[in-house]
Amino acid sequence: MELTIAIAQLKPRKGDYAANLARLGEVFAQLGGLERRPDVLVLAETALTGYFLEGGVREVARTAEELFADLQRTYLAARGEAAPPLDVVVGFYERHRDRFYNSALYATLGGRRPSGILHVHRKVFLPSYGVFDEQRFVEAGRQIAAFDTAWGRAAILICEDAWHSLSGTIAALDGAQVVFVVSASPARGTYGAVPDNVEHWQDLVHRISDEHGVYTALAQLVGFEGGKGFPGASLIMGPRGDVRVAGPLWDEALITATIDLEELPLARADLTLLADLETMLPHLQSELERTRRGERAAVSW
Repeated sequence: MELTIAIAQLKPRKGDYAANLARLGEVFAQLGGLERRPDVLVLAETALTGYFLEGGVREVARTAEELFADLQRTYLAARGEAAPPLDVVVGFYERHRDRFYNSALYATLGGRRPSGILHVHRKVFLPSYGVFDEQRFVEAGRQIAAFDTAWGRAAILICEDAWHSLSGTIAALDGAQVVFVVSASPARGTYGAVPDNVEHWQDLVHRISDEHGVYTALAQLVGFEGGKGFPGASLIMGPRGDVRVAGPLWDEALITATIDLEELPLARADLTLLADLETMLPHLQSELERTRRGERAAVSW
C-alpha cells in the first residue's frame, strides 16, 4: 500500500494560537494544488503556539477535543464541506483532566469518511537541562503505544522521547509501521554549515528506521523564539535508514514523499534485528526487571 506523507515545516507566531491556526489553513489550501494529495500531514512539536512559553502554556493549552474541532473547522473552510479525508499529526500544549501536557494528536479530518481523534501521545521524557525547563510547566506522559489508522499502524514520539532508543523499540514491537517524531529542537553547535544537533537528529531517525525496519517522519519546528533558533531540517526516512526527502534549514517548507508499506517486510527480512529482538524479548524482560530492582546478576561461566 502506498502512503503519501507531507510535513509542514512552519514558523509559529509565539503564543498566538489563532494566527497559527489561520496559517495552517493556508497550508490546507496549498495541499489541494499538489500533484499527489497527501494522506497524512505532519506538524512539529507545539506547532500552533511556539515552544518556549513557560507559564504561558496555561493560556494556550487546549483539550484534544477543542483542537480537533478547530482543525476540522479550519480544514473544511479551506477545502470545502466535501473535502477529502486527511490525517494530521499536530503537536500542541494539551489540557487534560486539569493537568497540562506537551502532546501530539493524530486525527482524521474531512467530510467523506468518519472523522475524529485516533490517538493522543503525551511526551514521556521532559527535558529540564540547558535551555529547557519543561518539568516546571507540564506533566510527563506514561505511555508509548502504536495505534491503528485507515492505512496501518503508527506511533508518535515527541522530541526527547526519540533520544531514548527504547522508545522506538517499544513503538516497533507494538506494530508501528510509521513512527512520527515531532520536535522543537533549538540549534546547537552552529559553528559549521549545519548545526550539530541537526546531524544528531538525522542519526537518531536513521537508527529508529534501520534497526526496526520502519518509516520515520521527523517534523521539526523552524524560526526564532527569544533568541533561540529552531533550524528545521525535517525529513522522512525509509525502513533501511535512507532519506526519502529532507526540508531546508532555517526556512518554512512543505515537503512530501510517497512511501510503500510493502517495503517493510522486505527490509525486515534483509536485516532481521526486530525479529531477533522479538525472539529474545522474554529473556531480556527478566533482565530489565532485575536491573529495575537493583539486583546484581548471578554470573556463571
